[in-house]
Amino acid sequence: MDMSSNQPDNEQQVLTEDSRFRFACHDTLPCFTQCCRDVNIYLTPYDILRLRRALKISSTEVLERYTRHFLARVTHIPVVQLEMDPETLNCRFVTDSGCRVYDNRPWACRMYPLDVASRSGEYMPIAGKERCLGLNEPASHTVGAWLESQGVRPYEEMERAFLQVVPPDFQPSSQMNPGLGRVLFLAYDIDRFIEIVNDPRFQTFYDVDDETLRRVREDDEALLHLAFRYVRSQMEELYKVV
Repeated sequence: MDMSSNQPDNEQQVLTEDSRFRFACHDTLPCFTQCCRDVNIYLTPYDILRLRRALKISSTEVLERYTRHFLARVTHIPVVQLEMDPETLNCRFVTDSGCRVYDNRPWACRMYPLDVASRSGEYMPIAGKERCLGLNEPASHTVGAWLESQGVRPYEEMERAFLQVVPPDFQPSSQMNPGLGRVLFLAYDIDRFIEIVNDPRFQTFYDVDDETLRRVREDDEALLHLAFRYVRSQMEELYKVV
């Protein structure tokens, strides 16, 4: 997550899961919802799945209506960002009373006022006390307890699974086949993947048993895991010929 407009002025503090910090957010603070304005929030496939669930629309519609997405110039890896309102620069899910998709809000929003640091298991604040008045509130949390209370763990687990999609020997170059990025984008557009799964020929060219197919038709998370597996297999095939 890039929250550059909210960056603290002081030197970045590195936190671990046992570190404590002060924070509380409520609608009596003058800065309420300002952290949701004019920010770059990069979305994961699981973020899209959860927004799809909250909005009760297809992943394709979520991507078309609420994000800007493109393939990175060199690697052709998909980049998906939450699109701000072009006139107000506010997040389009924010109302005067808060977030209308709060229970299914993206990973980056759940982390606030923290972000992951460069080393595993380390975190850093992404806002200063002058901009985010919630950091002056008396409520105190350990980082670990905060992440648990905000429901971050399932997002972390899905992201670890997604990171296994790209082959370990993948080396980006200017000669990369754009088809790699288009295949990888299937992990974001889960409804397009459903069309592939529902094709009667799917089981003839991809090794998946009937029980798995039954489960993924009832469980979105299982479906996303299958999408990761499928995309990984297709990436490996494409990577052999680029």
